[in-house]
Amino acid sequence: MSLQFQNDCGDSVKQAIIEELQNLLSSDTHVLQQAEKRTKQLEYTEGYGVYLSEIIMNQAHELPLRQIAIIMLTRYVENHWTDERDSGEKINGCMASEQAKRTIRNILPNGLYDPNSKIRSSVAHTISTIAATDYPHGWAELFDIIVKCLGGNEDSIHGAMQVLQDFTYDVDQIKELGPVVIPEVYRIFDSEQNYSIKTRVSAIRILKPLFTSIAALITNKEEQSTMMSSILTNFMDKLMYYLSMNSGAGSNFLLRSEIIKVFTHLVTEMPKYIHPFMDRVLPIIWQLLTQIAETYVKVSVNQTEPNPLASGDSEDDDEQTNFQTLIIQILEFINCIVTCSKLRGSIKNVLADLIYITIVYIQLSEEQIEDWEEDPEKFVDDEDDGGVELTVRMCGLDVLLAINDEFGVKAIQPLQEALGRHFNVAEAEKAANNPNWWKIQEACMDAVHGFRDIILEGDSKFDLLNYLTIVRNLLVHQESPHLVGRALWTLSTYSKSDLYNPQMLAEILDVTLCSLSPEKSHILRISAVRTLHGFLQANETSDGEKRTLLVSKLPGFLDGIMALVPGCKATVLALLMEALTIMVKFDADFAYAAQGKVTPLAIAVFLKYAEDPYVLENVQDLIKALCQHKQCLGPLQEKFIPTIVSILALTGEITTEKQDIALDVLNTIVRYTEPPLSSSLLDSAFPAVINCVLHTDDHAVMVAGGECLRSFINVSPEQICTYKNGEGVTCIMQVVATVLLNPMNSEMTAGGKIGRLVITIITKLGSMLGQNVDMLLKAVISKMQNLECLKVIMNLVLIFAHLFLTQMDAVLNFLSTVPGPNGEPAMQFVLTNWLSRQNSFFGIYERKVTTMALCKLFEYGVATQDNRLTTITYKELVDDPSDTRRRTRSVAASTQKWVTIPALVKIFKVLISEYQHFQEGKTDEPLTDSDEEEEDDDAAGNAAKPRYISDLCFDMDEENVEDEQLLQELLKETNYKGDIAENLQKFLTTFTQNEHFATFFEHLNEAERLVLLTKVQQK
Repeated sequence: MSLQFQNDCGDSVKQAIIEELQNLLSSDTHVLQQAEKRTKQLEYTEGYGVYLSEIIMNQAHELPLRQIAIIMLTRYVENHWTDERDSGEKINGCMASEQAKRTIRNILPNGLYDPNSKIRSSVAHTISTIAATDYPHGWAELFDIIVKCLGGNEDSIHGAMQVLQDFTYDVDQIKELGPVVIPEVYRIFDSEQNYSIKTRVSAIRILKPLFTSIAALITNKEEQSTMMSSILTNFMDKLMYYLSMNSGAGSNFLLRSEIIKVFTHLVTEMPKYIHPFMDRVLPIIWQLLTQIAETYVKVSVNQTEPNPLASGDSEDDDEQTNFQTLIIQILEFINCIVTCSKLRGSIKNVLADLIYITIVYIQLSEEQIEDWEEDPEKFVDDEDDGGVELTVRMCGLDVLLAINDEFGVKAIQPLQEALGRHFNVAEAEKAANNPNWWKIQEACMDAVHGFRDIILEGDSKFDLLNYLTIVRNLLVHQESPHLVGRALWTLSTYSKSDLYNPQMLAEILDVTLCSLSPEKSHILRISAVRTLHGFLQANETSDGEKRTLLVSKLPGFLDGIMALVPGCKATVLALLMEALTIMVKFDADFAYAAQGKVTPLAIAVFLKYAEDPYVLENVQDLIKALCQHKQCLGPLQEKFIPTIVSILALTGEITTEKQDIALDVLNTIVRYTEPPLSSSLLDSAFPAVINCVLHTDDHAVMVAGGECLRSFINVSPEQICTYKNGEGVTCIMQVVATVLLNPMNSEMTAGGKIGRLVITIITKLGSMLGQNVDMLLKAVISKMQNLECLKVIMNLVLIFAHLFLTQMDAVLNFLSTVPGPNGEPAMQFVLTNWLSRQNSFFGIYERKVTTMALCKLFEYGVATQDNRLTTITYKELVDDPSDTRRRTRSVAASTQKWVTIPALVKIFKVLISEYQHFQEGKTDEPLTDSDEEEEDDDAAGNAAKPRYISDLCFDMDEENVEDEQLLQELLKETNYKGDIAENLQKFLTTFTQNEHFATFFEHLNEAERLVLLTKVQQK
């Protein structure tokens, strides 16, 4: 042994480590837990890492023991090799000694020669982990070790390759290792006779991380180009050669997959380097895609021939999986070509052929059909979200969606051409009594759905009538539930079209209703539910005969859905709830007639799936839909509220799990109730909410309770005020002041929308509050102390912003007379917290309201010179203008200083920044890569994609609709109208003419002056 402490004590420690490693392999949970504890103690033993290294190298030990030893050694290296993590966090406990490190570094490389590939791979990972901190300064010989391994036997080459795959390069290492490693990688990859597929695959896998490092670290474009060209000039010919080899060896699927992964990486990350080779690469890819299609259809899709490929336990040996992986990789490569503007033009002339062959690959496989028939949950998951598992079908559909997005209407003619060829083939197969003839028809319908929006726009020249006729004729094939289900759903998605006459619609609806019968397969029944949803969604705004016909069928569909409920699990149940929701929304009379069945179902699902957010969201949507029909409100409350009240009355850790959910549901019911509040809501639910929030220590329950109380106040403030002779106000004040705003509680008790709750209390309850207003605002100020969460601070600032807009003098009086937490005026405390964070606030409503409030406050302060504002100051960190040194981070930090400026000046500076923020929000740059040269004819099909960052951040969901309503109400009480950026621009332009402008201008820095004098005054 290398260390000097080899003795009887050392042997006993080593034996103890071996025993605990064996215990870590135990299936007994208690033994495993005890072993974990003792192993953590042994980590602090001198020589622990060395002993593990020796155990790993000892081939006399069983493989599982050696593998667990590697895992523990890697953990030891991660925790005890240096005294800091990557994040800068200090590690507690003793570090490995330099002697131990040196010994481990000497022992581990021997593992790269181990005959077992699992040991080699794991040792390589540990070596890479050590190298991340030690190479090159602490382990200079590692480079020679890797080079020596590359020149050794196949085992050592594989081991070295594994190290290089995990290796983290820096600039110097790329320049040093590249010229040596790349020729070796090339030699090994090209030595078909000398090395196995596995070893050659390892060589290929080095290229991707190497290219990534070159792109990230070699910033000089000319140097980067030279380096990439030298690599690709040698490699591309061989990569294409081995990709195009017509070899029957199944293992070649793995090699080809890895080659295509390299091409895919270049297309997505470095397209300009692969562009010169595309004329040669694409024909090879196309040939490969078409050659293996027949095998895929016979072996995987239809299983009409036995699979000639071998299956295996490892990735290298499982040729069946590698075959599927190759197809997936080809489709992903094509997808990347379609979405890359530099390369997209290379396929636009072969779109019809590409769509045709892609549809072949999206046919349902026998394996997927079996999975769906065994598990309805998987069927719904796969159909709605594509499923979790990456499949050939999913990748093919992604290609078609990309073609739709990037080519738009230009893809329609190629699509029709591909469909025509497939329909002809299907008819011939059907005539020949091929039992699988329907699969290509089903795939065609799934493919066309991706182009549906363009087709319905009417400018695409797609022959929709002919297509729908073909689909409609498929409904007679009841022996194929997958085909009929897809046909029904397809017909529903186009049902808004004028091509649907009442007779045609009635016929399709009757087939759909028949498909819900209990004797039908669950695939067809679920498809019928999806079809109903499609019909109702497409015809939400329709009237006349279509609507009448749809409404007349709803009771039958309700019975069919209710019969499907028993035995359903979460995902299918959520689908059924979604269908019931749109049925309830579609017709008020039907909703009233159906609520007797629907409401008990909603309660049952709520109780059973309270921990499933997806199912619960659908329950909430159903309740919301029922609440929006007045005649349903009473029966809904009568049945649902007793259940909610009983849940809110529960105590104990286990029983309070559902209380935040129950409060959310109650909030939905209250929110959509019209005044006056019913007896069950006011006399039963309201006190239950108060009691629940006052006695819980669960922050989620507190926040949900606050939101629920806001809805109660919003709906009927008078009833809340008069509840039990004023007890309502007292109870609400107790919840808000002593629970949600209690500074002793976690700051997250003021999460959610505490700002809006306080604003609602003040604006809705008004004069009925009396002295409670002051108490409430004092509680807000107390809560603002020592807060870290920006959202909470923003919500509390929002309260004062709203008051400055609506009750300026009253709030000025309050903040000027009440002391802050440190004895300063509360005005000083609030403005300091506000102004330091205004530029970080988020949310359209919050940002606009706070900005408008600052405008009004500034305008008032300048006009009146009110000493309640003019005496308030703000401390700001600014650059020292007298320092002329070149600006680096260290210099900047040393030359900044704190200055005290009037708070009104800081408000002015913040408003300039806010103007820039809102103006940029209107003219955001499109989300495109500036390096990519967009072709003029590539614009089609992009309309549906988000073009600006704001499109991604602010979807017009229900919450934003509420925000917009609140904002409009607030605007009515102020002089602000229209666009916030325009208001700010006018406001700032007007102020430049003010007599006090020069005083404020002196305090502006260069950037602020530039915005004011160029962007503002130019407009």
